Amino acid sequence: MRTFKTSALDLWKEEETRTGLVTFCKDLDLALGSGISQGMITELCGPPGSGKTQLCLQLSVNVQIPRRLGGLQGRAVYLDTNYGFCPKRVQEMAKACHTHCTNIALLHKLNPDEILAGFSEATALDGILYSHVTNCTEILEAIAVLQNRLYDGERIKLIILDSLSFLVRNTITRSLKRMRRLHEILTPLHKIAHRFGCVVIVTNDVTTRISDPDPCEGTETTTPQIVPALGGGHTHKINQRILLGRDESAYDSQSHHQPAYVASIAKGHFLPCITVPFRIETAGIRGVTSKREVR
Repeated sequence: MRTFKTSALDLWKEEETRTGLVTFCKDLDLALGSGISQGMITELCGPPGSGKTQLCLQLSVNVQIPRRLGGLQGRAVYLDTNYGFCPKRVQEMAKACHTHCTNIALLHKLNPDEILAGFSEATALDGILYSHVTNCTEILEAIAVLQNRLYDGERIKLIILDSLSFLVRNTITRSLKRMRRLHEILTPLHKIAHRFGCVVIVTNDVTTRISDPDPCEGTETTTPQIVPALGGGHTHKINQRILLGRDESAYDSQSHHQPAYVASIAKGHFLPCITVPFRIETAGIRGVTSKREVR
């Protein structure tokens, strides 16, 4: 007979002890609760040039921030399907992140040399385990190796698959087989996220869907819609979906320029359907309310 050993209170206490992975856009972190949550899969969805890979690179650095400064102090695994990973860009972000962490330590009267002993611009790349994958079989093999390393005790706290849609759409033509493959990939990632408290990020492109006229709604013409490229069949495996794009109409009164990017939470556990602007600078991902807005 099955017994119930866990209550909702136990789950809540466990969730409260987990630290979210900050994006360095304060408004987005607050909208997500306290950054991107551990133990679940988050999908970054948007057209080319919307900031998906830039955000992934930033998260690969941020996950290494020491726990005493509110970070996860873990390593990242980066599964790259389209050669989007850029070591030089990671170094730029790591340099800015290390400077910020140093300032935070000094602000709280802590010794930066002690707090940041294992995190520096020089070690940032070493904290990211990289693999280029060209098909679904290689992804499944990489996930199996990753799972073994986690069971061996390696402190991996971030798993990125960039881009899931590029690989699946370019290697599998039949929709039914695509759906089966997506299930095979996302199911073990979901289990790993839950079992080890990892942040799992997958990226997805968008495509245009033409809706037929609906006489009941009084529409007489077809309506184009921008939708995730992989369709909605895998949505039950995605815990959060963040839509990324450009918005040239938004204006930032602090920096007196137009922020080029927006992030919309299309599916999440906290604030529903909220959109926040952000910038991509040399230092990395930043909010628009202040030139130095990082946490």
